[in-house]
Amino acid sequence: MLDSDMTEQGHNNLPAGDGEGAGQLADEFIPAEARPLCLKCLKPCHPLQHYCDSCDSNDAINPLTLYMPFLNIRFNYGMFCKMWRRIWYDKDTSIIRKVFFLLLIIYGAPILLIVGLPLFFIGKIKEPQLRKTATTAFYILVVVLLIIFFTLYYLSL
Repeated sequence: MLDSDMTEQGHNNLPAGDGEGAGQLADEFIPAEARPLCLKCLKPCHPLQHYCDSCDSNDAINPLTLYMPFLNIRFNYGMFCKMWRRIWYDKDTSIIRKVFFLLLIIYGAPILLIVGLPLFFIGKIKEPQLRKTATTAFYILVVVLLIIFFTLYYLSL
């Protein structure tokens, strides 16, 4: 259907006129003391705040957060953290859904699996001294693997 046909039939829901006052119209309806709300816990937040400080929501409060390079990491990869929590901590998640979430994590964020799984198991260790030793060994292993990776990378150039 053409735009002229829609206008003639009354299907156009835009107000009559050229829309010059549309920007001022929105300011009249927003009170000066209005605050954006967190989408998860509905807590009023400061307008310049990027994420809620009282809950673990990965939904951005400030719409400009999505365009800022380091601030949007939490927004872009927050779904993988939600899937990770559902795999390990949610008792209501079925086995099929857990396997599906794990495959999505392997495909979309393998670093979460490479780093998150060992740290998850280290967190399950009850004895503090053994946990500290396992954490230290894990970090030493990560540093050694990074050194080997970068050495091989620079030798291949």
